[in-house]
Amino acid sequence: MIKFFRHIRKSLLMENKTSKYFKYAIGEIILVVIGILIALQINNWNEKRKQNIQELYTLKQLKVEFQADSIKLARLLTITEGKIKAVKGLSRLIIEQQSDSLKLPIIFFTGEIIPFYDYSPTYNELVNSGNLNMISNDTIKNVINDFINHNALVESTIYPNIQQQKSAYKNHVFKYFNGDINGQIWERKLSIKEMEALGSDYKGYANDPETKKLLNVVLAGDSKFLFIGKKNISKKLNNVLQLLNNELAKYD
Repeated sequence: MIKFFRHIRKSLLMENKTSKYFKYAIGEIILVVIGILIALQINNWNEKRKQNIQELYTLKQLKVEFQADSIKLARLLTITEGKIKAVKGLSRLIIEQQSDSLKLPIIFFTGEIIPFYDYSPTYNELVNSGNLNMISNDTIKNVINDFINHNALVESTIYPNIQQQKSAYKNHVFKYFNGDINGQIWERKLSIKEMEALGSDYKGYANDPETKKLLNVVLAGDSKFLFIGKKNISKKLNNVLQLLNNELAKYD
């Protein structure tokens, strides 16, 4: 093809058809430019197609991970609601100076904290690798970032306070209960006499004013986490999933 065009230009020069030569040369340049532009357009189209495929895969991965977070959070909030209800029941038993072996496991479980930690390795990888722009929708990036930053704030401020409260309660519990009794309480119902035979003092625990005080503190901490979980974490997580679903719908 190049030899063909070169032959035409040579013939025009030999025939002294200078004006036609320049017109032809300009036309040839235009054709070359058009060819380059078409090639660039095709290349850009291919690159865009690859980016769309990668973005679609990334969005699907994010959806899977945040859906798992949603299930985990819902389960944790249900457990926390159950703990709050059980602690209130235990407090009533203590106030009424009653004992109920069915409620005894909560004495130990009350001292445990089950925090919520988001799991988003795909998003973290995008941030760490500098490929966050792979997500073209800025709103999605902002909402995910807000969700993760909020959780980090809760982890650094709320959880330590709750953990400190629960540790104080656990230390108080083990003043009256043998640590070995914990497992047996969950396996079978124990009477007060059986507990005392194992070296525990339920009556001392129930009659200690500090018990009621610490139970109220722990109850307040669990209630605070439940409020934050429902009003903030859950709401922000639902926003993330809604935006991801909307964006993925564009690919259908």
